[in-house]
Amino acid sequence: MAPHHIRKYQETDHKRVQDLFSQGMVEHIPATFRHILKLPQTILVLLGVPITLLLVSGFWLLALGSNVTLLVFLWLLARHPWKKYVVMYLQTDLADITKSYLSAHGSCFWVAESGGQVAGIVGALPVENAPPREEATAAVSPLCGLGAPR
Repeated sequence: MAPHHIRKYQETDHKRVQDLFSQGMVEHIPATFRHILKLPQTILVLLGVPITLLLVSGFWLLALGSNVTLLVFLWLLARHPWKKYVVMYLQTDLADITKSYLSAHGSCFWVAESGGQVAGIVGALPVENAPPREEATAAVSPLCGLGAPR
């Protein structure tokens, strides 16, 4: 396994950063789908609709088809918020990382490199209207050229 190196973001990393972000968010879809399947309302619908259709129509194929249709609908339902989130951030924060993360005081964007490839990303922005804090906790990483406020 190649060693990891953390460094400040460079413009040449832009495409890989966007790809990593998209892949990372899409990885949440199966877990969201499984969560939806475990909800009592979902179980009730997945059992109730086919049984009702079978009793009303008498066709097994219709009952089975309804379950397949419901499962496809639930997959699309689980997928929608994650895809929407990715599109939103690719058009805002990640469209111009330098402007979004490297221009403001107290912000930065780092990439983790392994084997010459970007393997991870971290962005940090200061919290707006943050509650007062102690000076000792206000240090920022020297990787972005910022020090603790004095």
